[in-house]
Amino acid sequence: MTPNTPSIAALILVLIAPWPCRAEAIVLNPEEPIVIKDAKAGFDFIQVDTLARRLLANHTRNGTFDVFDLDSGALIKLCPVGAAQGVAVDEKGGKYYVGVSKEKKLVTIDAKTLEKTGEVTLPGPADDALFDPTNGLVYVCHDDGKDLWVIDPSAGKIIASVEIGEAPEVLVYDAGADRIYQNIKSSSVVSVINPATNKVEQDWAVSPATGPHGLALDGATHRLFVAGANGRLVVLDSSNGKLVADIGLPPGVDQIAIDPELKLIYCPSSKQGTLTVYRETEAGVESAGEVAIAKGCHSVAVDPKTHAVWIVYADTKQAFLQRLVPTPHLKP
Repeated sequence: MTPNTPSIAALILVLIAPWPCRAEAIVLNPEEPIVIKDAKAGFDFIQVDTLARRLLANHTRNGTFDVFDLDSGALIKLCPVGAAQGVAVDEKGGKYYVGVSKEKKLVTIDAKTLEKTGEVTLPGPADDALFDPTNGLVYVCHDDGKDLWVIDPSAGKIIASVEIGEAPEVLVYDAGADRIYQNIKSSSVVSVINPATNKVEQDWAVSPATGPHGLALDGATHRLFVAGANGRLVVLDSSNGKLVADIGLPPGVDQIAIDPELKLIYCPSSKQGTLTVYRETEAGVESAGEVAIAKGCHSVAVDPKTHAVWIVYADTKQAFLQRLVPTPHLKP
């Protein structure tokens, strides 16, 4: 434990079960933070490989792509790739495609061996990355640029570039609609991209949110959750882009994550040192409380099987991984 790490007692959060579940209490129980050996400094996006039961962390300032066992939290490997920002996961194909900013490349990691098997040079620094399981292509956004690069990983080259607004953030794929959603900070919109044509079809305003960062999708309810830099969490209808609801959000929220079964949205605030939880409702969204976490934490992921919430963060000397478990695990 470090001075920035909150006590276990301070981390317990009681929630009410989400719509449409039964009205039973959920308690968010934190586990002791795990020190990541031989690692330090800050992270960017993290996410879950559900098939391989792994947590994947882009450890930007450590120059590694970190792979953990999702059930135990044990470190499997620190993969040296450079300043990792985002990862596109091909679960069935067994590949991780890591977008690297400083070194301007997309690195391919074999999911079985965790060895580098290839790389594609990019015209600029990478930010988030996404794998489209329908067409088998990888999408990488130009960090603070105006491009979304489309990469054929089998050919090892860029095959197209989607013209988007300046300063893109998170990418999300909607399998039901076969569309890609891309947050654009400069114009405060979500761009809707058709992967069949690799063109922007629509730009959906996210007002009253501005400077959108975090983005999450509930495919079952057709809801997009957009975290604005100005302290608003907006809910859009993913079938038409219409505003469903909005609610206040703490400052410093970057990545957000949704548990689509429990209908809970997790929003860590790096500035405030809290993990704010929202509940998706029939009307839109409502607050479900907050819990203290280490300041500086802005990365979060949810394990859809166990409903565990994972965060990563660092202080001046060490890097940490922590799991918070909501119980009981309610079923819709």
